Amino acid sequence: MHPQLADHLNPGCVDLVNRLMSCHADHRFAKFFGKCNALSEALNACLGDEFEVRRKKQLIEARARRAKVQAKWDQLKEDDRQQAEFERMQKSE
Repeated sequence: MHPQLADHLNPGCVDLVNRLMSCHADHRFAKFFGKCNALSEALNACLGDEFEVRRKKQLIEARARRAKVQAKWDQLKEDDRQQAEFERMQKSE
């Protein structure tokens, strides 16, 4: 089985999607006996490749977002450290 075959979700596999749909329409009963299996397997491979590309892109974006959040947390910790040091110096005076 494959996911929803929307053109905007899988732009690299549009040709295979159209060919598979055409095969299913042209061979209404033969599709149940493997007539369109080669196209289906090619489509599954194409969708898998697109998934990997999307996954790698999302991983890069997630790491960038995480680094940005971590930088903010580090800045907050540094600000807290400086505030504590300032308060400690105020008490000692």
